[in-house]
Amino acid sequence: MTKKESFIKAITFRKCFPVPYVIRFTIEAEERYQSFLGGTFDEILDTGSYAVFSQTNSGWLEVRPGYFKDYFGITWNKTKDRTLGIVDRYPIDKPSLKGFQFPSADDLPVFKYIERNNSCFPDHFHFLSIGFTLFERAWSIVGMENLMQWMLLEPEFVHDLLDNIVEYNIKLIQESAKIGGLDGVRFGDDWAGQNGLLIGGDLWREFIKPRLMRMCDAAKAENLYIGQHCCGKVESLIPDMIEVGIDVFDPFQPEVMDIYDVFKSFNGKISFMGGLSIQKTLPYGSIKEVSDASYKLLDELGSQGGYIFSPSHALTGDIPPENIREMINIVRHQSKNF
Repeated sequence: MTKKESFIKAITFRKCFPVPYVIRFTIEAEERYQSFLGGTFDEILDTGSYAVFSQTNSGWLEVRPGYFKDYFGITWNKTKDRTLGIVDRYPIDKPSLKGFQFPSADDLPVFKYIERNNSCFPDHFHFLSIGFTLFERAWSIVGMENLMQWMLLEPEFVHDLLDNIVEYNIKLIQESAKIGGLDGVRFGDDWAGQNGLLIGGDLWREFIKPRLMRMCDAAKAENLYIGQHCCGKVESLIPDMIEVGIDVFDPFQPEVMDIYDVFKSFNGKISFMGGLSIQKTLPYGSIKEVSDASYKLLDELGSQGGYIFSPSHALTGDIPPENIREMINIVRHQSKNF
């Protein structure tokens, strides 16, 4: 069975051994881990991860040292956080799209990443990963404070802004699917913080949910599975994610939800990827604590189907390399057949 076949088996709620897994690194974590190993390191080959991601958050133009312009013309300061960065200046400061140019989805660097991953990893599950999908894309254009105010004071403008973003995303999905080799599309959109939703359920269902459904419908029309990345305390929206057609949810944070209870409540309706804490266990736990937590996830969730083992986010630079090595060794050498 290929890694792709195993990944699909798991996210369609069938028991699968070994339990498929995904391990991803931030730039800082990858550099630290490579230095620890004392040689070269490949995030896919040297972890054995089952999925590859062709990312729209790559291929940006460096306009000056440490500053990168994305496809929407937004410049991100990556001098501190080199993986995500922060917006240097929001291009819209008034509730009007006049003068703002939305990008074309006809020719993007991500298309070359799809072709490369098709060639290099034909046996892996292949995601098109759309970073800053909708809510995040909107605030990256107008600013978080403005977006939240305008949802209440200028709702027509926000609806217009989001509709334009959705049209771009749908075209991106369709053009990417034409290349071939894709198995899924992963939407990246953080709707919550550690204590709850950022905009509340009612506003989320007015502004985000119907457009998320449109994007899911577009992906399903291309026979793609759908992943949703959303950090934070977002379990109240899981029924909505199921309704719109999400197949696999990540990062499944144990810091903000009882992942074992959530898994039990929704298994068979939506699958989960994540669960190993990058806020507590991995950065601050002992090697034994990392081992115990990893085996617990594999044994209690992985044995049921509907689960992909993974840290609860891309690994960060503060995680001891010894803990990363322990986790990788465990998932690469699974020995218990469920």
